[in-house]
Amino acid sequence: MTPQPPPGQPGLPAGPADEELFRDALHRTAGTLPPLPDLVPDAVREGQSRRSRNRGLAVAGTFVAVTAVTLASPCWDPWCDRHPTPSPPRLPAPP
Repeated sequence: MTPQPPPGQPGLPAGPADEELFRDALHRTAGTLPPLPDLVPDAVREGQSRRSRNRGLAVAGTFVAVTAVTLASPCWDPWCDRHPTPSPPRLPAPP
């Protein structure tokens, strides 16, 4: 069901002549404006630089993590203690 316009107001459906008038006015108004710039190449370039920057940061972070684990692993190894606990002194043998 389509809504009816209030009494005293013109109806909403426009004829072909009204559409032509509207399109003609639109073309006259917008015809003097310059064309819009193409933003796609800039967006593609920015996306590629963002991706490469993220990949570089991921590689650098992985390198730092692996280096830290490699350099810190001797401190974690209980079998490779650099400072062993001293053993108690030996008593002299009985005569």
